[in-house]
Amino acid sequence: MGPGGCTGRDGLRGDGLALGRPQELADDRDEIEAGGRFDVVDITQYDWETVHDADSYIDLLNTFSGHIAMQPWQRDRLYGEIRRRLAARPDGRLRRHWGAVLRIARRRTP
Repeated sequence: MGPGGCTGRDGLRGDGLALGRPQELADDRDEIEAGGRFDVVDITQYDWETVHDADSYIDLLNTFSGHIAMQPWQRDRLYGEIRRRLAARPDGRLRRHWGAVLRIARRRTP
């Protein structure tokens, strides 16, 4: 899951846009350099994982605007299903993967 919505099994965000996989996030190098003001010096991708039980995962979801905007009955239904499914797992845990791209560019001199 990433910014912009929930992720389905098809790897798409809720709005239909594809999510990047670890080490495959867009680096925007071409766009940065095409603007004519910067040269890309370095691009580094970072990936990490967090592990959650039901309560900590729901706490995380409560920070996302899409979940905040849900009707209470929708949130209650979703969170109840999350609790049910995680309780059925042997360890009761969910792993969530994250990624970020650090772009370093130098301003071109005229």
